[in-house]
Amino acid sequence: MSDLPRFFRRLGWVFLAVALNIVLIGVGALWMKIGPAAIGVLLDPGNAVIWLTTALTFAPAIGSFYAARLFRRRQSGA
Repeated sequence: MSDLPRFFRRLGWVFLAVALNIVLIGVGALWMKIGPAAIGVLLDPGNAVIWLTTALTFAPAIGSFYAARLFRRRQSGA
């Protein structure tokens, strides 16, 4: 059972790499379409859709890292 935390940690790194690629490609596409004004669109605090979508993109990676931590803590405590 000691492989389970390692599996979730590796899965978290995979999810993190995929999420970073999605976000960076999206920012690059927005930059190419709008130009430097894209930074203003991305950083606008009133645009909750962008912030929520970005948070949901990184949620599986954060969840996998947290699950690995919980499994590791459970194994060391038992």
